[in-house]
Amino acid sequence: MKTILLSICLAFVLTGFAQQKPAAPAATAPAPATAAAKPKQVQNPAAWACPKCYAITKDGGQCASCKTDKVQLGTYYCAHCMKGTGTKDGKCPACGMATTRMTRKLVAEHTKGAAMKKAA
Repeated sequence: MKTILLSICLAFVLTGFAQQKPAAPAATAPAPATAAAKPKQVQNPAAWACPKCYAITKDGGQCASCKTDKVQLGTYYCAHCMKGTGTKDGKCPACGMATTRMTRKLVAEHTKGAAMKKAA
């Protein structure tokens, strides 16, 4: 009697697992059309920008034109005292003002505004 009950339970378990489909490998899964058409834009972490004149270069240190310390793209800096503060948003430890994130978009906005002022 025990063997019959055990074999029936085993048959139910095996048929239950046999109906599940195996997971498709990631390589054969089709990619979404939007991801294939437009690649992600990733900021170059090796790029540095001057918070005063917004010139972007590949090396850190001081800006050649205005002698201000450069800030790495993607990090936060204080717009008041022109010093980098780190990777987290918050307040500047030196002056207490709010920090701003240095991005290519920010640099483009400031250089575009400066070009408009020169043209006028």
